[in-house]
Amino acid sequence: MLNDATPKLAERLAKRLSTAVHEGQLTAGTRLPTEQALCEQYGVSRTVVREAISMLKREGMLTSRQGSGTFVVPNPSVALRLSPPQGNFEAVVEILELRSALEIKAAELAAARRTNAQLRAMRNALAELDEAVERGEDGVREDLAFHRSVVAATGNQHFLETIDFLHQLVQQAISVTRRNEARNARYMHQVDREHHALLDAIDAGDSEAARRAASTHLHNAEARLREAQSEADISL
Repeated sequence: MLNDATPKLAERLAKRLSTAVHEGQLTAGTRLPTEQALCEQYGVSRTVVREAISMLKREGMLTSRQGSGTFVVPNPSVALRLSPPQGNFEAVVEILELRSALEIKAAELAAARRTNAQLRAMRNALAELDEAVERGEDGVREDLAFHRSVVAATGNQHFLETIDFLHQLVQQAISVTRRNEARNARYMHQVDREHHALLDAIDAGDSEAARRAASTHLHNAEARLREAQSEADISL
């Protein structure tokens, strides 16, 4: 039974299921037990089971068949594995560096390729982020959705699949940066302006401006973290 009630439960369950596949306990083409059965077997909630299954789908190990359930993929390709997200300052900075490598180029491409529907998705994501902040929520999910909508607008499926694969790492970094920024009204205003500057550049179809806006946003996120750390005002 997995009885450690931490945010890492889904990751731990995913590893248990992955091991079962590699050791032949769940063979290629096998239908995965029902969510309820997995909940009872591992002592976790449906939310944990669903997130673990989503992780393994992203890795190409599991697939869903409408009306039939979830199955082990025959001859799954070897999946790249990420180290679990770490909670220290330098690890978060490293994730920001990784995001920069992907998202600055993605912003440039999004400005050149975005559709009207994709622009609406970006605007809606920012509106939902504003509403979450007004409700006193952390806005992590909405912030992540905005950045994903920018990546989706590249029209490059490999960009999108990569950012989805990195979901856990990106989510952790955004969680830390937003928690830091929520402590300082100046930070919150800066983030809001940076998000809208990025959206405006993409809306205008200005690839260079979008590239600069994405670079500025991610650079400033790191700078805000370093400033808070120097003031001993942040816990990761």
